[in-house]
Amino acid sequence: MTNADRETFFTKAHSPFPEPTLDEKIKADEFLSASNHLAQFFGILGTIFTPVQSDIAGNVKKLRQFIEENPGKVVYVNDIILLEAGNTQSISIDALLWLKRALEFTMLFIDGIVCDTKNGSTNEDLRPLCLQAYEKTLKKYHGWMVQQIFNLVSRACPSRRDLLTSLALGETDMESTVLAQMEEVLVNLKKNVATINQLYAHYNLDTDVKV
Repeated sequence: MTNADRETFFTKAHSPFPEPTLDEKIKADEFLSASNHLAQFFGILGTIFTPVQSDIAGNVKKLRQFIEENPGKVVYVNDIILLEAGNTQSISIDALLWLKRALEFTMLFIDGIVCDTKNGSTNEDLRPLCLQAYEKTLKKYHGWMVQQIFNLVSRACPSRRDLLTSLALGETDMESTVLAQMEEVLVNLKKNVATINQLYAHYNLDTDVKV
């Protein structure tokens, strides 16, 4: 069995992010399944990251509930925004916004690992990449207290070697395979995040409210 045939975190659930359609629509079910699976990435980072995992899973649950409450009306993520754009108290608009932000943070963190590998500048300490991703995504939406908590949480980042081994489900000779899969995941994840950002900008739904 070649490395490409061996199971990893990225292949065991087979929940890839969907390719947006030509008119930039994202299939809702596939997007939510992929988001739910990627949430488990934080379980691999360590127990201290469990609140992040729970937050993503919680927002996925809220969006699935909205879809169930609107049978036949939601095929694409875009439909959620079209249905709720005029509702200033919309739970689903808020849930999708925070889900997107968490995915954006995860995306930049993973992208940092991939880029450092390609540049030959790998570092076993992943905390700088974690903090850089946080600075560019979530930090401006967090109040001082949450920022301090995240600063402490980031100290618990596993080493690069330990993370890649965990993503390979304990195998120690799968680094190149896992990195290739990380890069593959990023392709549609970036497209999904970009599309959702465009939708929120178009309908003026983004907010700088801190938590």
